[in-house]
Amino acid sequence: MVPHSFKEAIIEMMKHIAKEIPDSHKKVPVKAYLTGGGAVHYYCNSRVSDDIDLIMQFSVKIPENLFVVWMNEEGVLEQVHYDHTYNSTFGLLHEDYEDRAVHMVTIDDKFEIYLLSPEDLIISKLIRFAQNDVEDIRNIIATGRVDKGLLYALATDAISVGVGFQKRFVEINLAQVMEMF
Repeated sequence: MVPHSFKEAIIEMMKHIAKEIPDSHKKVPVKAYLTGGGAVHYYCNSRVSDDIDLIMQFSVKIPENLFVVWMNEEGVLEQVHYDHTYNSTFGLLHEDYEDRAVHMVTIDDKFEIYLLSPEDLIISKLIRFAQNDVEDIRNIIATGRVDKGLLYALATDAISVGVGFQKRFVEINLAQVMEMF
């Protein structure tokens, strides 16, 4: 059956990934953290992405061409694929993001899916800060779920210990985000 929403398509993809995880993980489930446009959609219902970005604790053999076809509100079929090129080390994350993640679903007792917290999702967008990232951040803030003080403290901490980016540039991006409140 074809999923009838982007959220259903994401869950369908997670079911495909769960099939690749050995049952031995029922004792210690594989945890995955949804980030990017998929996570933004869960919080805001405002953007649909054509790919799914996950942070996973374990290496899971995911089919190279994993995608799910789903039907949008207009009755048009769309496709979402698993982004094999996504790498969380290219972005910025606070070291304790797992502690704030929101549980979404557990599949077959061996695959636990979490959403990055709204604050951590915003932090993950501070380095690239492209137009869609800025729009995502505005939409996340508009939900009223973001603690401004917590966001600033976590982002400042992440920036201070992060490597591989121009800190001043990211600090400027963070200042712009603080003005969005």
